[in-house]
Amino acid sequence: MKKLFLIYMILITSITFAGEYSVYEANYPNVKDYNVNIHDATIKVVPRGNFIEMNLYMTISYDFNSWFFKNYNELEFLWKFSLPENAIMTDYKLWITEDSTVSATVMDKWTAELMFSDVSTPIRHPGLLTQSEATRDGKVNYELKIFPVKRSEKRKFKIQYLVPGRPSANSLRAWLPITQIIAEKTINNVNKVNIKYEYNRNSAEPRVVGAEVLNKEQSITDSTWSLQIPVLYDQFVEFVIPSPIEDHAYLSSYKYNDENYYHLAVYPPKTPKIKEDRKVLVCVDLNIYNTKNFDGEYLITYLKETIAQAMDENDSINVMIAYDDIVVGSENWISCSEENLDWLFTKVMKRSFPTYSYFQPLMSKAAEFINKSSGNPEVVVFSNTDEINLGVSDKEALAGEILDMFTKNSKLHFVDLDNVNGLVYNYSNGNGYYETQLQSFYGKMSYETAGNLYYLRYHDIKTILNAFFYEKISHFESVEVQMTFQNGYSFSKHLMNQNEGYYPLDFPIMQAGKFIGDFPITVKIIGKKQMEIVDTTFIITESDLKEGDQKIATSWYGENIRGLLDYSYDPLTISSIVDMSIEQKILTPYTGFIVIDKSLTNYNNKEDEGDDDSGGEDYDEGNDGNTTSVEEDSTTTADIEFSAYPNPFNSTVTLKVYIPEFADYSLIIYNILGQKVKEFDLSSMPKGINYIRWHGDTDDNLKVSSGLYFAVIHGKNFTKSIKLHLVE
Repeated sequence: MKKLFLIYMILITSITFAGEYSVYEANYPNVKDYNVNIHDATIKVVPRGNFIEMNLYMTISYDFNSWFFKNYNELEFLWKFSLPENAIMTDYKLWITEDSTVSATVMDKWTAELMFSDVSTPIRHPGLLTQSEATRDGKVNYELKIFPVKRSEKRKFKIQYLVPGRPSANSLRAWLPITQIIAEKTINNVNKVNIKYEYNRNSAEPRVVGAEVLNKEQSITDSTWSLQIPVLYDQFVEFVIPSPIEDHAYLSSYKYNDENYYHLAVYPPKTPKIKEDRKVLVCVDLNIYNTKNFDGEYLITYLKETIAQAMDENDSINVMIAYDDIVVGSENWISCSEENLDWLFTKVMKRSFPTYSYFQPLMSKAAEFINKSSGNPEVVVFSNTDEINLGVSDKEALAGEILDMFTKNSKLHFVDLDNVNGLVYNYSNGNGYYETQLQSFYGKMSYETAGNLYYLRYHDIKTILNAFFYEKISHFESVEVQMTFQNGYSFSKHLMNQNEGYYPLDFPIMQAGKFIGDFPITVKIIGKKQMEIVDTTFIITESDLKEGDQKIATSWYGENIRGLLDYSYDPLTISSIVDMSIEQKILTPYTGFIVIDKSLTNYNNKEDEGDDDSGGEDYDEGNDGNTTSVEEDSTTTADIEFSAYPNPFNSTVTLKVYIPEFADYSLIIYNILGQKVKEFDLSSMPKGINYIRWHGDTDDNLKVSSGLYFAVIHGKNFTKSIKLHLVE
């Protein structure tokens, strides 16, 4: 074996993409201290048909003896975390006092941010939760803020969200928000997390994958399981509950606003699986600086999910990941059974990815393992190394040396994760062309072994994983569920599919939708597999129907909003998203969850009857259950009449403002990014009706483009906004 070229690696402290906590002085948000105390965390898990509801309760504080802000008595708190794009955020609740909570109000993001961060007025509300748009690979970033965090005072809050359950043959799975809770720099980070599982079908025990269960107790009286698990840094934990399908199908419905919403879960038609048994060694070499808007957490979780759905116990797998050392999942090949995959990925997932590449040692380790194998093993390498800074001929020589390490029957595949470094010009063979930094390097090894080469630069990670692991495995390219009611039909349907275009032959198909009509229902499932179409038909009677709750409707609206976000740059679509978000209390990139403290101004109070319209009791250790909600006071905002016409408008819009009294008011126009476009001073305007004309220009007299804008009136104790549609 030839000696490999030497690559020098700079050892830099690892960076994590888990939850991040910080505090800062409200006027200076860029000067942060990350030494936040996390005192306790509780996760309440509630099955909601095809979805799983997560309720996360946390208590935080800040040690004011820290040198960073030792002379301050109050600071602002920020928690940054991320969730998959299919998570539907439905609530943010803040404890104002020890025995009183306030649930967030939903409003457009720009008004909510102004109400929270306006430090120049006496009115500054205490809580804000916002989210970003999803990245191409399906990650959504969230920011939760609390003001103030005072000396010697704990602050407690709760977030609630829905996620589609990931189906297997007999269960539903969901990742618990453990990595979101744990941060490297916190002081008293929780070392145990309490989990409360509220079941509504049977008493089957839930399972936890990825962590040891320290304690588990069942309560028959309130149909709950209580579990406690230890928490380690960079720990990925799955929660596994029974499948809602008891026989051949599951159907649950809920009537809301005179419309019937439903969840349906059915098994696909029976058809033989045609496949070649595979032996696949997965190698991951990820430098966190060389891939933009992507991190190892999402790669490894998607990797596990795809392998679990695409491969079976007749296939063999192993995993090697380069952290600060090379972690090998198993000394030998293991069968791709559900239990084996849980064991394998639990072993390799509890690490942080480094800021350097380990490519060559990883390839040596892979060759050592493959050369002990029989049959036709495959190696798929995920890498974004930029440390092979060699000329074209030297790169080809290095590729040849790596190939010589593997037996001739090995097949090498590469996934180029580098999407940061620019393209280079290749002059080889007299036909120049642009390519990625290591395209010819990876290409030589994959081409000579009949392997594949994929690029994250051009495709998202789910598409790459599906294309690789479903290769030569029969699956449904498309599925259709037809429901025939008596005197009716189903419509507005959303498939809860994790892998678009790749439907496993033996995993349940889950759907959310609406229907009109009566029972019985004839259900027909049609699956297309290559050139073959197979189907199955059965009957669902009214006795098969399970009673649903408000979250059945909420999940449908969440999926509908997610579909609309694909067209979010259309102003009318953004307007629909904002309206639906406010009506259904679902967070979007264009809205914010603002916690309004009733003690800061005059609000009418009413008792909050729980987390949802199903009447479920809110879980709160050490709380008497007394909750308070808020509404706007009719003596403030309601007295300001604010309208616009025409709207949508072409060039000029007239804003009609009724001012009940002479006061210091201002009117500001914002674009959809929350940037100020135009400001009007209303302080000199008389009491009564006033008209302001906006000609679609900025303060600098520049014309703005077509789109959605927000006109916001600011007063001493309130803000009020309307949407403006500029259409040219």
